[in-house]
Amino acid sequence: MLFRTITVWVAAFEVAMAASLPVRVASFNVRYAATSLGTNEKPWTSSACAASPLVCRKPHAIKHLSQIAANAPDKALTVFGMQEVLDSQLTDILKGLGSDWKHIGVGRDNGAKSGEYSPILYRSSVLTVMFSETKWLSPTPDVVSFGWGAGSRRVVTIGVFKHTATGKQFIHANTHLDNASAQARSEGIKVVVARIKAVQAKYGPLAVMLTGDFNSDPSGEAYKALVEMKYLEDMWSVATHSGKNQGTFSGFAAAAGSRIDYVWLGATNATRPYTAQKVEIMDNVSDGIIFSDHRSVVGDITLL
Repeated sequence: MLFRTITVWVAAFEVAMAASLPVRVASFNVRYAATSLGTNEKPWTSSACAASPLVCRKPHAIKHLSQIAANAPDKALTVFGMQEVLDSQLTDILKGLGSDWKHIGVGRDNGAKSGEYSPILYRSSVLTVMFSETKWLSPTPDVVSFGWGAGSRRVVTIGVFKHTATGKQFIHANTHLDNASAQARSEGIKVVVARIKAVQAKYGPLAVMLTGDFNSDPSGEAYKALVEMKYLEDMWSVATHSGKNQGTFSGFAAAAGSRIDYVWLGATNATRPYTAQKVEIMDNVSDGIIFSDHRSVVGDITLL
């Protein structure tokens, strides 16, 4: 009788565990592979990099991403929303992480491989992409375009992901708002939300994770515009903080910086289909090398 009772408990526990899905979600502006370097900035890679990794950023950035995934809570899957990733950097990062890692997203300058990507990286053995799209943050989001006086073309990458083992699905969107135009930022985030809602209309009221570099701190236009929509919530406001860092943009001086990089969570109704456990702004220095002018934001959540 006792054995049967324990078996029932174990079965019930396994069902409960299958009904929830721990996820580690990270936002990281890797800093594009610039050819004109600022003070303290190392090149992404160089001919001397193989002999001395202390002279370039690539191995440190890849190590950083690998450690984020490796240190995720037990059985949690990891997804990365990244910004400023050039095609050559994307190739380097995917190779460095391993063959299981894939991406969605395209270059913003031609919808293929030209210009910066805002890619989402995921492990293909754990997740299946049910849908993906890249849209431009402009009045004409379906075509390669600039919006509202933006200094650069800006995009949002959106994916619907299905967890292979449990069948649980979620939406991950990733973006990089403009640095030059306040209007482009505030209007751009409206495009982002409109596209997420369009995907939800097709795939159902799935939990949403939005990562991105907003070029806007919490007092800025884009942040306020998103808050006023009452649709997503800044994870920094709802989860326990870990670590010492408060700012995400440090420059290559490792300054305290401002908080302009985010993980947002949301859904289409008042019932949260997730719980938020912890959020941390990570260090961006390894072996004395500042491997990006941004610090990554890492959030641990559970999809219910």
